[in-house]
Amino acid sequence: MSSLVSTLKDNLQLLSPLTLLIALGVGVALLYNRRAAPWGRRWLLAMLVGYFALSTPVGSWLFAAPLTHGQRALRAPADARGAQAVVVLSGDFVSRGTGDLVIDDLRSTALRVIEGVRVYRLLGDPLLVVSGGDLRRFDPPRPAAAAMRNAAIGLGVPPERIATEVQSLTTREQALFLSRLLADRHIGRLVLVTSAVHMPRSLAVFRASGLDPVPSASDLAEDLDLSLSTLVPNRDSLNLSDAALYEYAALAYYRVRRWL
Repeated sequence: MSSLVSTLKDNLQLLSPLTLLIALGVGVALLYNRRAAPWGRRWLLAMLVGYFALSTPVGSWLFAAPLTHGQRALRAPADARGAQAVVVLSGDFVSRGTGDLVIDDLRSTALRVIEGVRVYRLLGDPLLVVSGGDLRRFDPPRPAAAAMRNAAIGLGVPPERIATEVQSLTTREQALFLSRLLADRHIGRLVLVTSAVHMPRSLAVFRASGLDPVPSASDLAEDLDLSLSTLVPNRDSLNLSDAALYEYAALAYYRVRRWL
């Protein structure tokens, strides 16, 4: 199951060559069928317009808005409502290297770690929990949580104030494993740190697991400044659309499985 999730994340993306080839192939195949040729032209036009819209700041902002609306970073200790731990969930992560010479690339997870450390400082030395397993099946294993722990230590968090959860491969597994880890420490209320698009599903799964999370989104953009630049495609906007598309699909799957 985990290898399937990793494969889907890597290949069924708006930026993936496989996705582009499949989409173009469908359009071209329709064009070569006389009866279906009009639908082929419509398909290719829709693909062009869709990619353009989802790769612009305004298009990606509107696409992700149902997920990110209302998501904010924690600003005052009182907003944490007595939380005793800050939990940071892993996101995209890879390790690069040869043999024993390896450098961890936190990618989007870096923003989550930074936000987690900021909230840790804001709350005055609570327990910092970093969560994420070895989704990409490195050899030897390199769980995301280990790299997140190293990054947090580099940002000044004492090692003895960090707990790691290194087994989870999905958001639901993170909620299940962390509920046990926190229960062992008699902690029920926590500040949950993840990306704004990932937050709705994370909150729902954690609450379904009996936890009481207070959200603090790691990468929330400021209000969109509507100008000509918001109509210019860029990679960051397409990445946001990619993440939102994955979350919509994951939310639907989790609802079907009754995990929310």
